[in-house]
Amino acid sequence: MAKIVFSSASGLAIPKERSSITASSLRGKEAANRIDLWGATLYDFYYVLRAPDVKNYLTISTGSRLAKWMRQHGELIAEDELYWADKEEDPKEVPVVDIGELIRCYDARVALGIFNQFSMPKLDSPFHPDHYPSPYPFIPCTHDEIPILQQRVPLHLLPQKLYVHDPWNKLTISESDSDHKTRWLSKVAKGGDIVRTYSLSLAPEGEEIASKAQKLAEMAEDAAAKEESVLRVFPTGKEGPTEEPLIEVVLPLRPRKRSQVEEAHLYLSPPALGFGHHSIVHNVEWELPRDLFVEARLCKACVEEDVHQQVQKLKDEGQWEALLKDPGETPEETTQEYSEEEIFTLEPPRVIRIASYSGPVIRIHTAVKWRSPWEEQRDHESSSFGSGPVPHTAIVGVVAKLSIERDLHLAREAKNYQSFPDHFFQHWNGYNVVSPIQDPVPVGALCPQFYGYYTPDDPTDGKYWGQPHYLSPILLLEHCGREIDPDELCQDDKQECASLILRFNGAGWLHGSFAARNILWQQGKPTEWPIERLRSGKSFRLIDFGRSEKYSRIPTIRMGEEEIAFRLLHLLHHAHAWHQAEKK
Repeated sequence: MAKIVFSSASGLAIPKERSSITASSLRGKEAANRIDLWGATLYDFYYVLRAPDVKNYLTISTGSRLAKWMRQHGELIAEDELYWADKEEDPKEVPVVDIGELIRCYDARVALGIFNQFSMPKLDSPFHPDHYPSPYPFIPCTHDEIPILQQRVPLHLLPQKLYVHDPWNKLTISESDSDHKTRWLSKVAKGGDIVRTYSLSLAPEGEEIASKAQKLAEMAEDAAAKEESVLRVFPTGKEGPTEEPLIEVVLPLRPRKRSQVEEAHLYLSPPALGFGHHSIVHNVEWELPRDLFVEARLCKACVEEDVHQQVQKLKDEGQWEALLKDPGETPEETTQEYSEEEIFTLEPPRVIRIASYSGPVIRIHTAVKWRSPWEEQRDHESSSFGSGPVPHTAIVGVVAKLSIERDLHLAREAKNYQSFPDHFFQHWNGYNVVSPIQDPVPVGALCPQFYGYYTPDDPTDGKYWGQPHYLSPILLLEHCGREIDPDELCQDDKQECASLILRFNGAGWLHGSFAARNILWQQGKPTEWPIERLRSGKSFRLIDFGRSEKYSRIPTIRMGEEEIAFRLLHLLHHAHAWHQAEKK
């Protein structure tokens, strides 16, 4: 279905005695980008008469904005539209598919024997060879099945050190090996692996953000370690009095989550993914500590089974009756929502059944322990496949952008990524109407996720070469697909591409190098599971911010940049000329 405004709020036309509604008189629901026209669905946008006496004086508005205006002026005749506006979903950020779950799916395929194996030569490091159960690790850059990292990684969790494996010597740019047909294993066996050490380099504002976030994360973990966590086991699922007590199960402390990542490994694939005037982009495999993405698990079914065994043991030893006579405490009332909700679909969104209990409570400490992300799952949560041990690390796919010698674009681009507002990286539900485009467009992320800017510890590369050689810095980014061809896009897709530069400009930024090569497309959305993306539409991202800058008082340059976008994408007044050329 085309993304257009097809609802007309004729019932909401302003009475003659009212003055015409101004464009900024009231604001409705908005996403984080603060664009004033947001709707959860296409049905939440309306054409409205701005002035009753001027029949063709139409404007686009949203249900939430119009409902607010109507109630403010006591105009409640459009009951259906007001009801629909009240039921509209609120704006919210939509998380991308959980990379931890994608990693577990990858492990499941490994357990099925799909991939081959390869053995690699400080025990507490997750990269120690002892932490790689068979069939891990694999030969780097030999298949394209690894999960693609698309979720945001906070600055304080970016690895401090990066060990870059570069057998083809691509980091020197000019001295790189062009023999791309040799496989990784043969290349390493013949010439050895070239490993260089890089360090994270953040701009001052990025350093400050990372430092604050790390302190907050550590404080949150300290607070969590002091809190007691309990699981309540109700005596029966049926309503009514019971002689059985409620059992409070004291759970073990959850393992601390990471507040920093000391090291990671990067494997540079030989063929370039793309070339720019000042840069080269490569697909890379990024090996990181597994617990950065996959959380420790506590098997609830195992806890309940352990409680049942402890209760049975107390009964067998004759201690249960004594506990019933003198329970640990008797709360006035204990209320807990069932883990499996019983939901009735009614006019309100849902009704949830709540369990409440009043009576004696017996506390039991479970012997079940949390399982780390790499431990073998031998419990109720293990599946028929993928339950074996896995490495302490996980490999994900990203892209590495390298630059030619004495070029400053890459450093500027990295600094810009750290200055961008959060909503540039976020996916939101609903749609925006971004003027001068008159149709709704999705509110996806505007730019790729930023995964760090790294510089070589030894810029002269003295370890491998007799004379100094240039080593490129590395900008790690989300892989967002391939370059668009404007002539192959439908109208909806062209408008979505144009909305990227409009949103970028609207947030106070100039791109400085807007072209088709700097818009990428991929099949489906990062918020959809891979299997869902096959039947989904395209999603788009703006890239290459080496020339971008904040602006305050240069509207002409902004207008020029937007004009380039409309011309490139054959939109608005450029659409007619393009159609005429197509006919010829």
